[in-house]
Amino acid sequence: MRTLTALLFALTLVLTGCSQESSEPAAQETASQEADGPEDTLPVLGAWESEPIEQSGRRLTLTLSDDNTYVATDGCVELPGRWDLAGGQVRLKPDRDGEVQCGAVADTPVTLPTAFAVEGDRLVPDEGDLVFTKS
Repeated sequence: MRTLTALLFALTLVLTGCSQESSEPAAQETASQEADGPEDTLPVLGAWESEPIEQSGRRLTLTLSDDNTYVATDGCVELPGRWDLAGGQVRLKPDRDGEVQCGAVADTPVTLPTAFAVEGDRLVPDEGDLVFTKS
């Protein structure tokens, strides 16, 4: 009986040690994923209004949705696409197939920068001068 008790005790220790070893890497992996994970997109979601566009004086509204799609529009021009947030930058990937340019604007098409730095309540382009402010 003592031998059986000793074997059960030893088996319990071995199984306990195995379960602790296997859970530690998972905990470390979860912590590293959280540190390296995607940035919080909540502050950039919603509507952003541009400064007047130089050629036409129109203003665009850029709406960043939580499904990582965007649309920039002034009621006539419609520029859709997908976006992501990385390194404090909103990066735009336009969908040229869904783009609509109409009226006098078609003579001087509107294009969006491909990346904006997030600076508080402003999106500042890496190139160009089309700055957006949170609406």
